[in-house]
Amino acid sequence: MKNTKLLLMLFIASSMLVACRSNTASDASDSSKNNPKVETKSTSETEDVTEEENSGNEDSSSEKNTVVDIMNRAAANSKSTDEIYVTGDVVVGEEGDVQQGIYDLEITGGSGNITGTREAVRTLFINYIGSAPGSGLDYPSKIRLILFRGDVLKFSNISKIKFTAVPAKVQMSNELGIGEYIVGRDIKPGTYKLSSNANMNPELTSSGWSINILDTSTGKTIEQRYNPGNMDVAVKLEEGQIVSTKFDNTDRSMSSDEARLIFTELNQ
Repeated sequence: MKNTKLLLMLFIASSMLVACRSNTASDASDSSKNNPKVETKSTSETEDVTEEENSGNEDSSSEKNTVVDIMNRAAANSKSTDEIYVTGDVVVGEEGDVQQGIYDLEITGGSGNITGTREAVRTLFINYIGSAPGSGLDYPSKIRLILFRGDVLKFSNISKIKFTAVPAKVQMSNELGIGEYIVGRDIKPGTYKLSSNANMNPELTSSGWSINILDTSTGKTIEQRYNPGNMDVAVKLEEGQIVSTKFDNTDRSMSSDEARLIFTELNQ
């Protein structure tokens, strides 16, 4: 059972790759028909390249199947959307409104709740509040999301949204905004003490940052809070885990989009 969740994620991410390769092959075929002067490799040459790519030993194969590698490939398959009018549920998948992948969800109209259901990785909950820039409300207009096939997003009082694909390769940082991040891709594994660049109202002791850490190998989660009532907090992050962050902006001296949860490595 220990690797059940990890294998499930591998399966989902692999389906992303199959769809991407299928689309790429179709695009290449159409391009060749429309422009016969384009040079392409012969079948034998392509097979040789494929054999060379697949000729590595089992160790190199396993390295390519880590959660981080799979998430990088998932990000490579992401496709940004134009602005979408929200007229109902937003479905993720080949026949849906947005492709699987990693995105910055941008709220461009309205203000309200963002919830959702997942067919897989159900312990990775979607539950945020967002608002469009200039709305006068202190909710984020941009939220990082990892989307899997079959996910369904529900919006309340939000009229327009946009999905911006996150690049396959990103620079790791010790400062995370609001949303979902992968340890080993977005932030290095390690033991960290938490802080923030955003002020928090000391009278609201329970409002501030909330952190949920999902272990993809077991499906178990660890929850932690960093707020005026508890500002001496440390977390341990291991490669392949998914970190979800939320922030209640109670001070309002800084916008929620600019707020960052800061991870300072502890020397143990």
